[in-house]
Amino acid sequence: MKRLIQRYGLLVCSLGLLFASGIAAGYRWGTLSGEKDGVQAAPAAAAETTPEQWSENAAAALKRDLGLDEAQTEKIRGALAGPAQEIFEDKHQANLKIHLRLLDVHGKLQNDAILTEKQKARLKLRREQLLKLIHEKFRDLLEEHPEPALSEL
Repeated sequence: MKRLIQRYGLLVCSLGLLFASGIAAGYRWGTLSGEKDGVQAAPAAAAETTPEQWSENAAAALKRDLGLDEAQTEKIRGALAGPAQEIFEDKHQANLKIHLRLLDVHGKLQNDAILTEKQKARLKLRREQLLKLIHEKFRDLLEEHPEPALSEL
């Protein structure tokens, strides 16, 4: 064993050092090219939950990216308010459509899939839970525009 280490130890250490230096160089090259291209990763905590948060984050990003002064930033904030509200309304409507499609899939699986009685009962429970979630989460949209697919349930 000692002879094996003496014979190949230097070679293994050299390869390990070469591998580590390649990782370090790749990391450094990646961070430098990202800075040079102006690519910045979005912070994970920047999840906008309201139109106001979205427009504030957009205004801050434009200020940073375009080098805007405070007066320009305020004008941009005003211009973003309307589109931000529309974006969130569209997003809410799209989420309703997705949930309705899921409800439709539950119905098709209930009727078409070869399921045991236990599986059908569990699927029926999940469908009822989804239906309850839709009624809670999208109450505002359903009151404005009643969904025919939900009226039968």
